[in-house]
Amino acid sequence: MCWLSKFFTGTIERPSPSDIVPASSVQIIENSIVVNLTNLIIPFTQPPKVWLPPLPDTNSMDPIMDNGHNNILIAGVDEADQKKLVDFLQVGDIAVYRSPRMYAIHRIVEKGEDEQGRYFRFKGDNNAVKDPDLVRDNEIQWLCIGTIF
Repeated sequence: MCWLSKFFTGTIERPSPSDIVPASSVQIIENSIVVNLTNLIIPFTQPPKVWLPPLPDTNSMDPIMDNGHNNILIAGVDEADQKKLVDFLQVGDIAVYRSPRMYAIHRIVEKGEDEQGRYFRFKGDNNAVKDPDLVRDNEIQWLCIGTIF
């Protein structure tokens, strides 16, 4: 048992995002933070697309993400690399999806299979209930690899 555990009694382990960017891929060079995206844990065949979108002020992901934060999102540049990204996703990861009902950046809270294939369930960290739709592989668009406050 870790000696710190006596100070954090009552805390609950919750699924966290996967480690995607190895520490060796992050460097500080002349007052800049440089992230090398060619050495990610996901075995892309080429460097991923990167998007730094503004977030709408919905409060659904408070306190981890909010309006004005810089979120770093990646996606595969082709169908094969996008499939690798989606295959990598686990409960705890934060991703952007587009379903027939909504477009959201939320946390994956369930991953399963049914008669139509693999699905994901999402939930905003600050929302009381899960998002209404089962999200399919082709609806996953981006994976969040970091948030800068």
